[in-house]
Amino acid sequence: MRTAIVANTGRPGGAQTETTLRADLVGLGTRLGWVGAEDKEEPAIRVVIERLRDEGDGLLLIFDNAPDADAIRSYLPVRGGAHVLVTSNSHNWRGLAAPVAIRVWPKEVGADYLIARTGREDERQAAEALSEALGGLPLAHEQAAAYCERLEIPLEAYRRRFEDAPAELLNTERDAPADYRLTVAKAFALAIEEAAKLHPAAEPLIVHAALLAPEPIPLFLFAEAPEEFGESLASALASDGLDEAVAALRAFALVERETIPDERDPTITTETIRLHRLVRQVAAARRNAEAREEMRRALVRAVAVAFPQYVYDDPNTWPRARRLDALALGLVAGDASPPTGTELQAAALMGYLESYRDGALGNYAQAQPLAERALAIREKVLGPEHPETATSLNNLGILLKKQGDLAGARSLYERALAATEKALGPDHPDTANSLNNLANLLQEQGDLAGARPLLERALAICEKTLGTDHPHTSVCLNNLGIFLMERGDFAEAQPLLKRALVIREKVFGSDHPGTATSVNNLGSLLAKQGDLDGAQPLFERALAIREQVLGSEHPLTKISARNTANGLDALGRVDEATALRTRYDIEPDR
Repeated sequence: MRTAIVANTGRPGGAQTETTLRADLVGLGTRLGWVGAEDKEEPAIRVVIERLRDEGDGLLLIFDNAPDADAIRSYLPVRGGAHVLVTSNSHNWRGLAAPVAIRVWPKEVGADYLIARTGREDERQAAEALSEALGGLPLAHEQAAAYCERLEIPLEAYRRRFEDAPAELLNTERDAPADYRLTVAKAFALAIEEAAKLHPAAEPLIVHAALLAPEPIPLFLFAEAPEEFGESLASALASDGLDEAVAALRAFALVERETIPDERDPTITTETIRLHRLVRQVAAARRNAEAREEMRRALVRAVAVAFPQYVYDDPNTWPRARRLDALALGLVAGDASPPTGTELQAAALMGYLESYRDGALGNYAQAQPLAERALAIREKVLGPEHPETATSLNNLGILLKKQGDLAGARSLYERALAATEKALGPDHPDTANSLNNLANLLQEQGDLAGARPLLERALAICEKTLGTDHPHTSVCLNNLGIFLMERGDFAEAQPLLKRALVIREKVFGSDHPGTATSVNNLGSLLAKQGDLDGAQPLFERALAIREQVLGSEHPLTKISARNTANGLDALGRVDEATALRTRYDIEPDR
């Protein structure tokens, strides 16, 4: 086989142009003796392409940094034995060639390079940590190695400096490769500027994206709340503007577009973009601190609009919540105050995040600090007697009660009821909600005399204001029914629990967590009445719903598993009960 000759038709640091491409093809022909140095360009190119087709066996022709397929199509040898390799940021190649994605280095490969480049054989662990921090980007590894070699510092020292000032180190020109002449920061900055020439939304879009957590960013965030980003960007994103802006950024390898299936239901997918961590650093640095803060305000507002409000008990909203969860948490978690002017939107977002952790995940410990911060903000901004403050009081009280802090929960419930009655009146549905919460707690504390009138009053309010078939009414029916069941008033409890189940099946469907709660409660009633054969199918149905919707680790699923196992024991099916307890990692009741 003939020795391969590489024709590099691009230029380091910039996209190939037709002028450089044609000049390099003529230069290749001259090197191979196919054309003379003084031949005119057009006929010389035709000769080179023809001879590549007829005599190109063993030759490798490289089109480096090609802008797109159309730019090189007419210069390709369509037949013959020459091999062609194209490097490009463009994604539109399938009509011409088979694309092969070039991935960033795994940390092991990056560490190999850093060690080989610096000779630091004894710094393997530090090399892997640094490679991970650099996101596997080869150019960043070269800059880091050159910096360490020049200043004679360990790789770990560079990593610490990089964590403190990434944008600065990414732009140290003294450590840029001599043959490339561009730092990481400059290369990405030039790419962003070129993308901005293709579409006006490309640059502000990537800067906003860079201020979010390093997670896949759903495009619906920008599509559904464009007005939160200001008139200029909203107009640029209108119609197909968002897709065009993303395409412009992809053309320069600044973002990856990815379709992500939901973790629980792969039939549900979300279109997202993902930024390399170093692109995020460079893009964010394009704005000063004041401008970045304004962008964060826009992001808080937009995520608050996009996040599902009824996430606590609506499984249909959970796929969306899963896509937004980490992004929202990155904007409002921690002790820092939310961006000025977005306090209430941030509090609402904290409430949604808390509700998701409580209802969907059953992670009460994670939910509690979010509920506490939302309450603190609303008390400060709205006052202690505002209805939204009362909502936060109730939410935090629910979490404390679930974690066994009955005294703390009672104080919050009493404050919430007083605030709701004062702000909304004694016959408002929110007042009924506060009555229910306080009554349930009194019941758990053994104050049955205090609980019953509150439950009856809550039911009367819901039936009067919302109607007999409303989901909130089903909550009141369920709570009063449970109270009567625990007192042993089975005949009074049964019609209430059955009514609650009918409402929930009608409104939510047969596979909803709320329906499972009613099914489970009705099963408990039958079991207490001694109808074990009637109770067991209900326990099993509730367990099946909760496992399917909530997962096997959710506290409610484990409650259903315990009820089902206890029922199996009572029916003499001990081996099945033991297997069920083992499967769900629950202990037998003592």
